[in-house]
Amino acid sequence: MNKIWLVIQREYVIRVRNKTFLLTTFLTPLLFAALFIIPILLMVSSTSNKIVEVVDDGNLFETKLKGKNEFVAKKNKMSGEEIIFEKSKFKTIEEAKKSFKESKKYALLYVPKIDIEKPKGVQIFAEKGLSVEVESQITQVVESTIEEAKIIKFGIDKQMLDKVKTDLDVETLKTTGEQNNSALLYGVGFGGGIIIYMAVFIYGAIVMRGVVEEKSSKIIEVIISSVRPFQLMMGKILGIALVGLTQFALWIILTIVIVMGVTPFLGADKMAEQQMKQSTEMLNEKQAKEVDKKTKKALSGINNITKDLPIVKLVTCFVLYFIGGYLMYSALFAAVASSVDTEVEAQQFTTPISMPLIISFVMGQFILREPDGAIAFWLSIFPLTSPVVMMMRLPFDVPLWQLFLSISLLFLGFVGAVWLAGRIYRVGILTHGEKITYKKLYQWLFLKI
Repeated sequence: MNKIWLVIQREYVIRVRNKTFLLTTFLTPLLFAALFIIPILLMVSSTSNKIVEVVDDGNLFETKLKGKNEFVAKKNKMSGEEIIFEKSKFKTIEEAKKSFKESKKYALLYVPKIDIEKPKGVQIFAEKGLSVEVESQITQVVESTIEEAKIIKFGIDKQMLDKVKTDLDVETLKTTGEQNNSALLYGVGFGGGIIIYMAVFIYGAIVMRGVVEEKSSKIIEVIISSVRPFQLMMGKILGIALVGLTQFALWIILTIVIVMGVTPFLGADKMAEQQMKQSTEMLNEKQAKEVDKKTKKALSGINNITKDLPIVKLVTCFVLYFIGGYLMYSALFAAVASSVDTEVEAQQFTTPISMPLIISFVMGQFILREPDGAIAFWLSIFPLTSPVVMMMRLPFDVPLWQLFLSISLLFLGFVGAVWLAGRIYRVGILTHGEKITYKKLYQWLFLKI
């Protein structure tokens, strides 16, 4: 046991002091933080209004303009920028297109004389191309304007039509009365599964690469003279596991610190408050109260959902499944790496080993759709797929007996994988220049030394 501990210390210290480890550990949180910060920066900086010049041959927008030269049709809820439709001073689209380049306007909308029952021929011109969002918003404005024209033409009572429209706010609850947000649970489950999937592959590959490098450089022959092959394999696997856990912990802490430290200086809170105030001023008193009520209800719902999430359970299970999944796959990767001389040969043998992990990731969307189904259950119990699948199922209240059974089988699977890997490792680590086949690996399992 003392020798295993010495190997663990060696693997941990060497890799933690490595420049690659230091760079990835301290740069990755910056990338994670950027995923939160960049959208806020874009939201804060992108506040310039976009002017759309309108050539309206069929007077479709006459009711909206009402003698004015422009009207505001859309306001981006996130950035606060407005899309302003401005009536063109030119009578033909050809004249408008000639002066459009110098006008510095965002887009040119051409609405010909159309049959509102079968509208065709509406065109949008832009100098540099439109964003998908703005194109969609302009299209929605034209569609809503045509719909209003149809209402007037067919003599439909607009007020009666507005009364027919129903805005239903459905609240999803568990039988215990707690709120249940499927989208949040889906996101948490999928995120946990992806992290486990990536972690097992990344750190398992590090183990495989380390074994191949030591074997090819003949260092292993010196180490084996004082440490048994099984002790070396276990020390290497456990040492890299500690490196992985250290790196994950630093990523989480540093990302939270960076986001919390930078966000107050971006001015997003003040901008959101100002936009909310402006939006409220545009509503009448009754509508403002309704919006305020819905906002408070939504915030309350988010707080309750976050509170109801089993955070401690999720974190504990993440650590257990990360350790169990990593140890099992790393043992198999180490066994394969010990039997070959190059990484290319190792990848040939690791592909079949990795297939259960890949299948569990591919099946993720089906598992999240039916987390209590038979496929989800059996994949979350089978040791080779349980690290990913059970992390996806966890937010959906998995019964404790299933969780205990899954974790127990996972660590039993790890013990079995270590036994198999140890049998191959003791022979393969000192084998050089021999063509390895699956039949040869099977023979090494029962070879007496």
